[in-house]
Amino acid sequence: MTTAEIREGFLRYFERQGHLRIPSASLVPFEDDPSVLLTIAGMQPLKSYFLGQAQPPAPRMTSSQKCFRTLDIDQVGRTARHLTFFEMLGNFSIGDYFKDDAIRFGFELSTEVLGFDPEQIWITVFEGMDGVPADDEALEKWVEMGIPRDRIQRLGEADNFWKAGPTGPCGPNTELYLDRGPDFGPDGGPVTGTDRFLEYWNLVFMQYDRSADGALATLPAKNIDTGAGLERLAAILQDKQTVFETDGFRPLVAWAEQASGRGYGTDARVDRAMRVLADHGRAMTFLAADGVRPGNEGRDYILRRIIRRAVSEGAYLGLEPTRLTGLVDVVADGYGDAYPELVAQRSEVIDTVGAEAEQFARTLEQGTRLLEEVLDRSRSAGVISGDDAFRLHDTFGFPLDLTRDAAEEHGLQVDEDGFDRLMGDQRDRARAAGRKGAGVDRQAAEGVASGSPVTQFVGYDQLEVVTTITAMQPQDGGEALAKLATSPFYAEGGGQVSDHGWITGNAGSAEVLDVIRLGDDQVLRLRVDRKSTRLNSSHANISYAVFCL
Repeated sequence: MTTAEIREGFLRYFERQGHLRIPSASLVPFEDDPSVLLTIAGMQPLKSYFLGQAQPPAPRMTSSQKCFRTLDIDQVGRTARHLTFFEMLGNFSIGDYFKDDAIRFGFELSTEVLGFDPEQIWITVFEGMDGVPADDEALEKWVEMGIPRDRIQRLGEADNFWKAGPTGPCGPNTELYLDRGPDFGPDGGPVTGTDRFLEYWNLVFMQYDRSADGALATLPAKNIDTGAGLERLAAILQDKQTVFETDGFRPLVAWAEQASGRGYGTDARVDRAMRVLADHGRAMTFLAADGVRPGNEGRDYILRRIIRRAVSEGAYLGLEPTRLTGLVDVVADGYGDAYPELVAQRSEVIDTVGAEAEQFARTLEQGTRLLEEVLDRSRSAGVISGDDAFRLHDTFGFPLDLTRDAAEEHGLQVDEDGFDRLMGDQRDRARAAGRKGAGVDRQAAEGVASGSPVTQFVGYDQLEVVTTITAMQPQDGGEALAKLATSPFYAEGGGQVSDHGWITGNAGSAEVLDVIRLGDDQVLRLRVDRKSTRLNSSHANISYAVFCL
């Protein structure tokens, strides 16, 4: 079965069982759900129905939901199974059927639609915890369906009690596993934790609402929420070792092979780069098609991070950054029938990905030069200092995970505790700078602005520019006021705080602490780097690279 056939077969089966087929919701959660940055599960858009806060369009529903999980971004490419974007097949009951029918549907679809051998199916059920009893009811229903007791195992909260987040709807679950045979590991069932027993479907018996203090309250009605990863099912049904060999990913890997002239499966490092391009190519296309744009906070930063990681891995294969827009076409062509927004938004997504890739290329070039120096001086200690890792990030926008990757390839580690400490210090300075900025001498700022052209603000389209300092005036405490010809920095106003970032060039560097709005003009308040003794008012009209972080 192709990926499209699996998706359609699942949805049609549940339509025959009286379920309403609903379209996938956006990857951007509804405004009334602040618990997650992105949609992480099939039930996420239906949360208000489970909580009894809204009336569902039907008591029985089925969908293939776009999902995105960020916890394992660093692992994508390093393993053959980690993904960011994926599709979750699911069937849902809001106060209608419960365990008996959910288990029956699960068994029938597994054996009659997907064609799994019942003798290869293993089951896990919830063993119980304080306040929630062991799920003997589910166990007995599986026995009734023909699963022997010795192929049903009990597991604890970590495996068989599902929740969408730290708060909200939750409940015990039962999971379906497929025994792939002795070539994949020893016998013993899912409790062995080996690759032999592959979980392919999770049936959640949604009964509780978890509050912030961990207490469980009973939901207004008993509900069913299930999730089957489409990519994992495709790997099983197409008899592939990994999802990257399935028909859903193979065109993306083939694009990387054609673009780079390298072959997949011939070199572990090349494979890693191609897996990143395949996964991140899908992820960035779906995110951008749902309106996410690269930025420095929240889901915008996630998109920026995966585009930049794709640029870095593409560079390893010798690809120019702007070539990555070719992945958007592959995704739109392959998934456009199921998700027409990919086709409708194709040109805008290409522009978004292309602009961010091109922008990061300049950062990558500058950061790579500094990274090489850092690697050289770190060899004797075997560790890249937190200070060096932070400077790469803060001055050049060089992500920590890229520094970590480079360190690993050279047999080095990164002082991530030191990096985190410096990041915390920077956040504290930024907050203090925001408070202090309210007391800036406006007359002094107006004096700096007078006599030079109005700064051209380009921050809605660019976060990095090469520009000139047209005026500069030293202030007390190692600070200065400065004027740029072109600026990506947003000045505080309209409920938005001002941007923060760096100015760097041959004459030195400075941290941008605050942006002072002067009508249609602006002046920056800087902290001059203590090593940048040459950055002063005599360096007006010298070009500088400017980074809005």
